[in-house]
Amino acid sequence: MENSRESIFFIDEENYFIKTEEFASAIRGSENYFVLITRENLYNLPYSVEEIYGLHVSGKYRDTRKIYQKMYQIYPKTARLPVRVQKIITEDSNSGYQFFENVCAERNITCESAGGKTKIPEMIGKAGTEETCIIADGAAIGAEMNLLSNKIEEKQNVHLYLPESFEWLILNSDLLQDKEVRKILENPEDYIDSTEFFSWEQYFTKLLIQKTEGTYLQYKKAKLNPSYLQDKNKNKILESIQGIQWKIKSLK
Repeated sequence: MENSRESIFFIDEENYFIKTEEFASAIRGSENYFVLITRENLYNLPYSVEEIYGLHVSGKYRDTRKIYQKMYQIYPKTARLPVRVQKIITEDSNSGYQFFENVCAERNITCESAGGKTKIPEMIGKAGTEETCIIADGAAIGAEMNLLSNKIEEKQNVHLYLPESFEWLILNSDLLQDKEVRKILENPEDYIDSTEFFSWEQYFTKLLIQKTEGTYLQYKKAKLNPSYLQDKNKNKILESIQGIQWKIKSLK
């Protein structure tokens, strides 16, 4: 595996090492493609919610189908998106939380940070009766999806919205009006170098930082640039979010 390039490896669950940190470290920066056949949640790998598949058996034949392409498409009874929310929970406390905290404050909506994806199940368990939407990075939350989907089944008023990342939301809103960005978002797999980026989330963050460097929209992940909170820019981002029904502030 160390000396191979642009190869496809199929590894089944009998190989216990796929759950280890050593395996995650070994494939980081690899130019190969890995198909892991397992029932386990691989917490050491930042894999996308869109890259989890199931094997479906029907009669004499087997075929494949995506289990978690997008929660609101595969599990409409638990996701039921878009939704008009009374409470927002974000995955972390960085720029994404700062953006939604401002949006929610203007609309009398509660906004909280889970403080990391591993803490989201606990937040779901503590959720009250408000219509609540959890916004998390779909690009790296694959390992948590089994537990999250079970928790959501128990809380009919809690919904999951899983864009690739907050940075992807900004890029996808066309706020930058950049033709290259539009082209990249159509087929990200053609542009993301796996030897440099362990997850798509990392790539979209770097892309946004590069595209806004030296402009009034210069982006930093840890602290949100106030320019993103200007009504025109904020509304542009909100209008592109398909999972939540926002009351958009009119511009004077």
